[in-house]
Amino acid sequence: MPKGIFLALANATSGDVEDEFNQWYTDVHAQEVLALPGVRSARRFRLAPAQVMPGDEDHRRYLALYEVDTDDWDAFATEFQQAFGDGRITIRPDLLELDPMVQTLLFEELPGGA
Repeated sequence: MPKGIFLALANATSGDVEDEFNQWYTDVHAQEVLALPGVRSARRFRLAPAQVMPGDEDHRRYLALYEVDTDDWDAFATEFQQAFGDGRITIRPDLLELDPMVQTLLFEELPGGA
């Protein structure tokens, strides 16, 4: 069972490249993240047209959810940053919006889950 999740919230640079963005993200970028130690699975989501709170629809449209098995979140974060630095994880600024920057979050599982 994974010990946590890694979330990445992102946008395509424009609607004109959305299909190419999704193909690249699924076929290339997510596969590069899956190659990192401890990353067990990847799932992607698109923002639904209806939201619970007004204004929530004005944010990033895509979510990547990676299940992670690690006991050392600092080491995981360092490995992820190093993978960007040495080219094991690539970005496509022509497809991936970088302003605002992709938001990334790590969540560790709490004990006693259902």
